[in-house]
Amino acid sequence: MRAGRLTLGAAGWGLALLAAPAAPPGVFATVGPDGDYHTVQAAIDAVPADNPTEKVIAIQAGAYFGHVTLNKPGVTLRGAGPDTLLTYNLGQAMPGADGRPLGWQGAAALRITAEAADAVIEDLTIENTYGKGMQAQACVVEADRVAFRRCRILGWQDTLRLETGRQWFDRCYISGHVDFIYGGATAYFETCEIHSRDRGYIVAPATPAGRPGLVFSDCRITFPYGDPPTYLGRPWHESAAATFVRCELGAGIRPEGWHEWNVKPPLVRFAEYESRGPGANPAARVPWATTSAGPAPAGFDRATVLGDWDPTH
Repeated sequence: MRAGRLTLGAAGWGLALLAAPAAPPGVFATVGPDGDYHTVQAAIDAVPADNPTEKVIAIQAGAYFGHVTLNKPGVTLRGAGPDTLLTYNLGQAMPGADGRPLGWQGAAALRITAEAADAVIEDLTIENTYGKGMQAQACVVEADRVAFRRCRILGWQDTLRLETGRQWFDRCYISGHVDFIYGGATAYFETCEIHSRDRGYIVAPATPAGRPGLVFSDCRITFPYGDPPTYLGRPWHESAAATFVRCELGAGIRPEGWHEWNVKPPLVRFAEYESRGPGANPAARVPWATTSAGPAPAGFDRATVLGDWDPTH
């Protein structure tokens, strides 16, 4: 139902039943002050649980505070640019309504559950502003075939949890400082900027055996003033895998590149190919990670990493 507008009439303030502007062609619903819904969650809730076709939810510029759960298949959340913000400010150890810790599922500004296959998230900002001192996810993904295009995903610790499935990040900006891209999913980051806000670790994969893990292709790793020393990553669980291909590494990358943690070599699968920039230091890298000035072997292109899913179509 479209919301009415509060207007001043002859009898004083009242609710005038004025129709909101019609949704643009091809758009299921709009969200905003004069949209079909005032919250993103309300628009998602209006999508059928067994949705058979793509449903585009267009989100007007503005800040939308709270925890949003995308749990319907085939939904596109389309913002109006970086000034469209899905924002939250809670850490995962904080108590929820039941007095128990929120956990990573409840702390995220946006949670994409396993039911939400074939989701597209584009042209918006997702952020958790809790700050340092606690794991505080901006976005959690548990679904297969999820595409992010031109998004900003901002946080500090554990910014982006990619739990399972396959994801593609196209021209995105992702910030944090400790394990801020992590999880067991297969994800391909293409022409993204990865910004380390302070010293820490960029990735913490928990990749099942036989999966390619986190692959960064033609990305930039940047730092704030002072270039706080940062590891490319550390292994969280299982046969952790992360690969950087033709990436430009800022001066904050520690010479050794990688750090040991929960999983020990040789199970860990960390690699760099054709790294460049002041943070590229092949001679100083840890001996148990692969570092090569030559091209990556077959298998690290988008099509191979993502398999039978082509997110560009």
